[in-house]
Amino acid sequence: MSGARSPRVQALLTAAVAVIAEEGLRGLTHRAVDGRAKVPAGSTSYYFRTRQTLLAAVVAFIAEQEVADIEAATVSEELAEAPPVRQVADRFAGVLAHWLGPQRDRTRARLEIILLTARHPEGELGAELLRARERFAGQARLLATALGSPDPAEGGRIVVAFAEGLTYDGVTRPGPDATDRAVLRQTLERVLLSLAR
Repeated sequence: MSGARSPRVQALLTAAVAVIAEEGLRGLTHRAVDGRAKVPAGSTSYYFRTRQTLLAAVVAFIAEQEVADIEAATVSEELAEAPPVRQVADRFAGVLAHWLGPQRDRTRARLEIILLTARHPEGELGAELLRARERFAGQARLLATALGSPDPAEGGRIVVAFAEGLTYDGVTRPGPDATDRAVLRQTLERVLLSLAR
C-alpha cells in the first residue's frame, strides 16, 4: 500500500489531492496534476493511465492516511490525568484539528469524493473511504460501550455523525475555532457525556 509507493507516485497523489481541494473533481486531470507537482508533462499518465485509475489511487491514498491519523492519535500531555471522557474527547479533537488544519486540502478532497460517491452509490470508488469511516465508527462504538450507553451502536453513530458535522462545518466556514483543539474537545466532550446519561 502506501509503503510500496515510490516518492514520485507519493508526490503525484499529494498533488492530485491539492488539485481536487482547489478545483473540485472536475479539475482533476493528468495535466493539472503534472502542473501542480511540477513534473514533466505525461508523468501522471505514465503511472495512472486513466482518470478513473488516478481517482481510485487518490481515494486509497486519502483513506490510508486518515486511518493512520486515527490510529496514531494520542491524548495531550496535560490531560494525561484527566477523566477518561475528557481524554477521549481530546484524542478525537486532535484528529479533527489535524484534518481541518495541516490536512485541510485532504479533507476538502475527501468531502468532494464522498459527494461523488453519494451520487453514484453503485460504484466502488468510495469503498476505501467507507472502510476508514468504519474504523472510526468502531472506535466510537467501543467508546459508547465504555460510557455505559444503552445502545452503543447508536451512540457510536451519533459520535461519528457529530464529528463529520464538525469537519464539514470547519471546511465550509473556516475560522480559528475550527482548528482549536481545546474548543473541539469541549464540544466533543459534551456529546460524549450525553451518551452516558
